[in-house]
Amino acid sequence: MGIVNRQRNDHILVVVGVLLCLCTACAENLPFTDNEIEEMQADILSDPQMEEDVQSTDNEIEETQEDILPDSQAEDGARNHSSIERMQRDSSVSLDFYTEDQSTKIGEDTLLWTRKCIYPVVRIEENESAANKINTDIQERVDSFHKDSFVPDCADEDYHRICDASDSDDIHFYGYFDEMIFTVTRADSKVVSFLVTTQYYIGGAHGMDYYTGLNYDTQTGELLRFDDLAGNAGAFRQDTLAFIHNLASATAYQSIMWENDIDELQEVLYQDERWYLSTSGLVLFSNPYELGAFFAGNIEFTIPYSDLEEMGVHEQYEYTGTRTILLQTEAVCFMDLNGDGQEEEIQFYIDAKGSANTDVHFLVDGTDYAAEHETLSRQFSDDDYIFCWTACFLYDMDPTDTTTEIAFQMNYSSWTDDIVVPYTFLYRYEGSGALYYLGRIEGTITDPTAVYYISPQDSNANEK
Repeated sequence: MGIVNRQRNDHILVVVGVLLCLCTACAENLPFTDNEIEEMQADILSDPQMEEDVQSTDNEIEETQEDILPDSQAEDGARNHSSIERMQRDSSVSLDFYTEDQSTKIGEDTLLWTRKCIYPVVRIEENESAANKINTDIQERVDSFHKDSFVPDCADEDYHRICDASDSDDIHFYGYFDEMIFTVTRADSKVVSFLVTTQYYIGGAHGMDYYTGLNYDTQTGELLRFDDLAGNAGAFRQDTLAFIHNLASATAYQSIMWENDIDELQEVLYQDERWYLSTSGLVLFSNPYELGAFFAGNIEFTIPYSDLEEMGVHEQYEYTGTRTILLQTEAVCFMDLNGDGQEEEIQFYIDAKGSANTDVHFLVDGTDYAAEHETLSRQFSDDDYIFCWTACFLYDMDPTDTTTEIAFQMNYSSWTDDIVVPYTFLYRYEGSGALYYLGRIEGTITDPTAVYYISPQDSNANEK
């Protein structure tokens, strides 16, 4: 997802705060008088803009990303002539994303508040009626967001109050903001799903954010309810809740949750629009402060499609595309990564998740490559990447070969701008302890609209 970082305070605390999105400078906040306000026109892009670089043209190959590794990384098993390319997934569903910006100034220099909305327009081949229903629902949500005057009113009131109370001309106002950002999590002939992040800042140490899951039936255009997913809705709820309760007992979850009470999990997670379908499975989530402290953010629980099928999910909502298999924290996964007919034992977990003592582990057959592999170890200690919230996926980039790639997904922050950018680092395990770094891509391997593949490799690459 796009997470917004407002200011780097204490280095360690900001790494924690950014995870939630919105760490901003502690400041009192200030309003204004109406005749001082200069309204800036909303800037609506004339061309589609997708948050995860999605293009709307079918089968269009996008430009190569990070095709040659920097010199500093052309070592330690890195394949320094590998090229990772991205294609538009061939699908009956396509999306165009649009950005709308608005801001208000006081005088020449003081920015009072800003508003941003990134939203999709859905197109479905030979089913304009369903697409219209989906787009109408999305547009109603966008219109409601733009009509909400809470943040502008707070900015007006606080700025006016502080200016009236101060005798100094040297008053620094940290502008308020609100944002609504749609991120696509699944898009195919059965379902199109979004995670909607709504966030705002109205003074204090940090902003607040709220998450909404939207899932639409691609055939009908109707908004799906959780009970629509399976024939026996009651049994499906109980099975998914039991899975989540067991998952939440892992140390990584317990380090960010207040407790693991099954009744509380049910009360929080099974509210309306607290779930979405992804390329990995069914994701249920909480909002900040519901299951853990603010730094824990929206705590997510993923139930893989293989388990959902056993729980009785309707065939019409099963996922048949290339799955991104999420390595659940601390769980052991068995998979043949290199096509030699033998399954490797794979485990991924994070100690002290979200803290200054975070330690990331990635094990294959007992070897912890997060410690033993120089390039991977360096990436997991790079302060510019929010490595304490790394997600690890298995993803088959080329169905014609016998290997399955390993993807580590992290957010990058330069600490000098307002945007945290997701990156994915790709590796290939080829047996006998050889782990090759293939390179990185800007964006997420979980993007349901994209297909990634690797061009021919340098046969003289070094091994680690």
